[in-house]
Amino acid sequence: MNEKVTEARSQFPDTFGLRGFPGERFHINESASYVSGGEVLLYVFTEGGEAFSKGTPAELRRELV
Repeated sequence: MNEKVTEARSQFPDTFGLRGFPGERFHINESASYVSGGEVLLYVFTEGGEAFSKGTPAELRRELV
């Protein structure tokens, strides 16, 4: 694993909700996340294990509920 990805992942709860998707639960898939151009991109998966979206830690933090 990339240390930057691991550090970014550690700043989020194991499961969380996202604004705009009430009642649904998500998690970060660390093994699918990566660093590009020096920026961490975290992959968000549904609770059922389907890929949902990706974004920077800052983008994701804005959507947490």
